[in-house]
Amino acid sequence: MKEYTVKVIELIQRTPSSLTLRMDKPEGFTFKPGQWGYFTVDGESGKVSRSLSFSSSPTEPHLEFTKRISESDFCKNLEQLQNGDEVSFQGPMGNLIYEGGLEKVTFVAGGIGITPIRSILKNAVDKEIAGEKYLIYGNLNFEETAFADEIEDWERKDPNLTVIHVLQEPPEGWDGFTGFINSQVIEASVPELPDQTFYVSGPPPMVKAVAACLDGLGIDRDRVYKEELEGYEGMV
Repeated sequence: MKEYTVKVIELIQRTPSSLTLRMDKPEGFTFKPGQWGYFTVDGESGKVSRSLSFSSSPTEPHLEFTKRISESDFCKNLEQLQNGDEVSFQGPMGNLIYEGGLEKVTFVAGGIGITPIRSILKNAVDKEIAGEKYLIYGNLNFEETAFADEIEDWERKDPNLTVIHVLQEPPEGWDGFTGFINSQVIEASVPELPDQTFYVSGPPPMVKAVAACLDGLGIDRDRVYKEELEGYEGMV
């Protein structure tokens, strides 16, 4: 697989605990919304690599990935990057792809699992892709909800997009769902469940839990597409 070297445009503090790395897009490079790359970042910890979804859309002139920050060597290198530094990657890879064609589709994201879904939804908004779209998005709180303002804007622009937030630590006066995404949340949020196709992305425990809920709700497993994000095995 071809390896690309790109320059850093900007490092963006997306939430208090997550960063977006914006890079230039190599000439002729294409990918599908929802795919990922294998990124290598050099720094004081040496060259460290990680598989990360593109949080940017194919419709945008740059590339981005967005990552929850930890004490890993990859994150230490990432935080040290400056504008103009070089990053390499291989790709694109992955099958969590949606480019339209369904009358009803539901996306379920847990925390930083929003990254491939952000790519998909941005592409759908930019291309005015038809069909009913639901996003069930679980986070610790609103402060840690990556792309919240963008998603709210997309919901205003697209009458066929409905967003449901689920918060573990909701603000005072919150009348939405609390805790974790479960069968009750899905049933109450998404109409005509048997007709839906689901795209689920997040930490492995979250993806497994949601897949079990969908199984219990009688959703055909062939209509459930999953992406378990590497490096977040202990998170829900």
